[in-house]
Amino acid sequence: MGKRKKSEANGLLALVIVLAAILAGVIFIYIEVVVKDEPVFKFVRQILTPEDGGDTIRSRREASGKPYNLTDEQRYYKDLVDKNNINVLIVGPDETSGNYDTLMIVSLDDENNIVKLINIPRDLYIQYSTEFKNELKKAWPKYTSSKGIYKINAAHLLGKRVNYKNGEGRFKNPEYDFTADIIEEVFGVYIDDIVYIKPSSLRKIVDYFGGVEIDVPYLMKYSDPVQNLEINIKKGLQTLNGKDAEGFVRYRQGVDENGKYKSIGDIERKKNQVAFVKAFINQHLNVKNLGKIITIFNDLSSYVDSSVGSPEQAGDYGKVAKKLYSSKFTQESEEIECKNVNIDGIYYLELRTK
Repeated sequence: MGKRKKSEANGLLALVIVLAAILAGVIFIYIEVVVKDEPVFKFVRQILTPEDGGDTIRSRREASGKPYNLTDEQRYYKDLVDKNNINVLIVGPDETSGNYDTLMIVSLDDENNIVKLINIPRDLYIQYSTEFKNELKKAWPKYTSSKGIYKINAAHLLGKRVNYKNGEGRFKNPEYDFTADIIEEVFGVYIDDIVYIKPSSLRKIVDYFGGVEIDVPYLMKYSDPVQNLEINIKKGLQTLNGKDAEGFVRYRQGVDENGKYKSIGDIERKKNQVAFVKAFINQHLNVKNLGKIITIFNDLSSYVDSSVGSPEQAGDYGKVAKKLYSSKFTQESEEIECKNVNIDGIYYLELRTK
């Protein structure tokens, strides 16, 4: 993606990285240790310009220009956000399969001072259109033999297979463009920017900020040597270090206090992830952590791959953050309504539609 930065963190923590970077705009100071050619200087300088950050971000919007309908007129039964909200898609991949493990929309309402988190279930069934299936069959004749191919967490792989928009969409990446267009068509949410973060840096980010205190709803105990994943977190109020934080956001199944198998499912797991994000924001995105936040911004290239491709563009988000922060923004979360279904022997979640 050219100037776009590469990532090494968990998709869930992308929200933290974005808001951490833009929180620097709350403090109208220059950092003495930086020089004028460093990214953080450009970031702060952009914050100090008079233009409204939200309007600047919205001015960069362009029509999706889809070649055809991607779905069979699949549409969620209600609107999730106002059309003027700024929407950032947070993506986190599964370490072993390559599918997206986390798809979270961070919707910034800079008019009503609200940050809304919308976690899209990874098992959501996408009703692809005949036109798209025909294109996919040309590029991948045996695609139907791949299990779970209609889950939204595999959408990016299909976009890559058909070389969606020949890599000339607004994100210049077939995977990102296809995923963003699917979300816009199904949920009516325009994606302004994408932040892609790998799981491997979650531990060091949490440890860097000294852990996260959270009320663990139940014993989380699970072992998977293949993924190098060992989870053993007691129920109750805990301060999670990096290792346990990764376990908390990834936990799906394990054993209970009596050694019996326990599974919480994807929707319950999403609730835990949202709770973790809220706890991290409340505990660490504040003035006393400004130095750490600036350090993370300077090291952004080691954490994220983002369509926010310059310090100036990040500075526009800084202006939005300043406005939200100074107005004491509130946090909301939205659950996607769906039900369990079995299609051709595969477990999916079926979206509630109009």
